[in-house]
Amino acid sequence: MQLKSEFGFIDFDVIIDEKYPNGLLLFKGSYIKKEFRGQGKFKGMVNTLFSRMKKGTEVQVSLANKNLVHFFKSMGFEETGEIEYWGKPDNTINLKGKI
Repeated sequence: MQLKSEFGFIDFDVIIDEKYPNGLLLFKGSYIKKEFRGQGKFKGMVNTLFSRMKKGTEVQVSLANKNLVHFFKSMGFEETGEIEYWGKPDNTINLKGKI
C-alpha cells in the first residue's frame, strides 16, 4: 500500500493475524521531495497514516536514513533486533512501537 501526497509517499503494509490481532503496520520505504524536506511534511504524513490505524497497532520500521531515528524514538519507538518483512539487516536501525 502507499500513502501519497504532493510532498512524497510512504510505502507500507498492514497485517492482521493471530500474532498481531490489533494489526502490524510495516514501513517499507518513504520519500519526501527535496524541496519539502526539513519542513515537517514527513511527520505530517506519518501522523495521517497513524490516525487511520486501530489503537494498539504495532508499528515496525527499518531505517537506513539515520536522521529519522530520533523522530521515531521521540514518538516512543524502541530499537529491536529483528522486524517482520526485513528480518535483521545489518545496515539499518530497526525500531518498533505502538499507536
